[in-house]
Amino acid sequence: MLAFYSGYSERWSPGFGMMHFLRLFFIVIIFSASLSSYCLAEGWAPVLESTPLVPGVVVAVDKESQKLHLLVHKSPLHAELSFDCATGKKAGDKKVEGDMRTPEGVYFTKGKRTGLKDFELYGDLAFPLDFPNPIDRINGKTGYGIWIHGRGKQLVAMDTQGCVALENTDINFIDSRIRSGTPVVIGETVSWVNATGTQVVESAELKTLVNKWAADWSNKDDGFFEAYSDKLFSKTESRPFKYFKKRKKRIFSNTSWIDVSVFNLKALPGPDYWVTWFDQYYRSGRLSSSTAKRLYWQKIDGIWKIVGREYGPASKSFTDEYIGTKRKSVLGFLDKWRSLWLSADLVPYSALYDSKARQGKIRGIDAIKEHKKSIWTERKPSVVEISKVRLKEHPDGLEVAFKQSYSDVSGYSDFGSKKLVIRPVNGGWRIVDEQWSRR
Repeated sequence: MLAFYSGYSERWSPGFGMMHFLRLFFIVIIFSASLSSYCLAEGWAPVLESTPLVPGVVVAVDKESQKLHLLVHKSPLHAELSFDCATGKKAGDKKVEGDMRTPEGVYFTKGKRTGLKDFELYGDLAFPLDFPNPIDRINGKTGYGIWIHGRGKQLVAMDTQGCVALENTDINFIDSRIRSGTPVVIGETVSWVNATGTQVVESAELKTLVNKWAADWSNKDDGFFEAYSDKLFSKTESRPFKYFKKRKKRIFSNTSWIDVSVFNLKALPGPDYWVTWFDQYYRSGRLSSSTAKRLYWQKIDGIWKIVGREYGPASKSFTDEYIGTKRKSVLGFLDKWRSLWLSADLVPYSALYDSKARQGKIRGIDAIKEHKKSIWTERKPSVVEISKVRLKEHPDGLEVAFKQSYSDVSGYSDFGSKKLVIRPVNGGWRIVDEQWSRR
C-alpha cells in the first residue's frame, strides 16, 4: 500500500494522508481549470486610433461584452451604432478547426450570402470573412467558414461555432452600411478611446513603405524583393520565395516598362502585425488592370517586412485617377523639355529621349542629335509655347497631345499640333515618339 505524508503528523499515515492528498489534488485541478479559462479569456485587446489611414467604416466585435460596433471615422473614430451579438461557445482565440472559438485579428468581408439553408442558425444573410488570413496561416491556425450572420432563433451570448451572430433586423441594417472588403476587427475587447499615438507614427511609416514598394516595382528595382520576408512570405504562399522572385524577374526582363499606382490606401493594426490595403492600378504595355490588394506586415529584427498578401476585385477602373495623378509630373517634364529646346543645349535635351526614339521620320537618338545640331547651328529657337495639353494611355506609356507655337531667331515661325509618346523611367519620363503637324 502506498503511504502519503500528512502535514498533521511527522509519520507516514496511509489513511489520513490519502484523503489530504485527494483534497489537494482536486483543489489543483479546479485551480488549473480556472486558470486555463482565465488564460483563454485573455486575448487581443486593441485600442484603435484615428490615424489618417483608418477607413470610413470599421466593424468592431468585442467578444467580452458580446457587442458588435459599427465604427465611423468622422472627427474622431466613434461608434455610430452598437448591437448585441454572439460569438464562439468557447473563450479565447481560434486555433484549430472545430474548437468553437472566434478568431481575433483584422479580417475583411468577402461579399455576402443570402437564401441560406439553415435559417434557425444563420438567419437570412451572412458576410463571410477571410479567415484564415496570411498571419493565421503563419501561426498554424486552421478552420474555415467564419461568418458574420443572422439568427433565426433567439440570440444567446457565446452560442456559435466560431462565427459572429446578430439579430436578423440588425444584420439587415448593417447590410446597408458595409460592402465587400469592409474591415472587421475582432478582439477580446475593442476600444477606440485613450489612444497612445503610436499607431499614427506606425501608419505613417507603413504609408511610406507601401509607396516605396510600388515605386521599386515600377522601377524594377531589387528593393521590391527586399520589402518581403522570404521565409514568412513563402509560408503564406505555400511555395518558396524563389518562385515568386523568379516569375517577377522574368516579367521585368520581358517588359520595357511597368507603372504601379496606389489609390485609397488604408491601414489597421492587428495582433503583432499591420494590414495595409489599397486599390492598385498596374500598367505595362497594352495591359492596364485595377485590383484591390492587401499587404500584411510584421517586424522582423525591427524592420517592417511584407509577410503575406490578398487580392480582391477593384470597385472600379482607376484609369481616370491614374491620368490625373500623372498630369503634374508630365507638365513638369514638358516644361523642362521646352526650356532645354529653347536653350539649344544638345546634351541635356537629348537625354530626355529614348535611345530608339523617333522624331518625325528620324529614328534613333544619334540621328535626332545630328538633326538638331544642324538646325541650331544657324537658327536657334526663340519661342516655344505649349497649350491645351491632353493625356491618354498608350502602349508605350502616355500620349501627350498639345498645341505648339514655335519661332527661331531667323524669323521663321509655325503653329500646329504635337504628340509625344513618353515612357515612365525611374520616376521620370523619356520620349519614345514625337510627331508634329502644321495647323
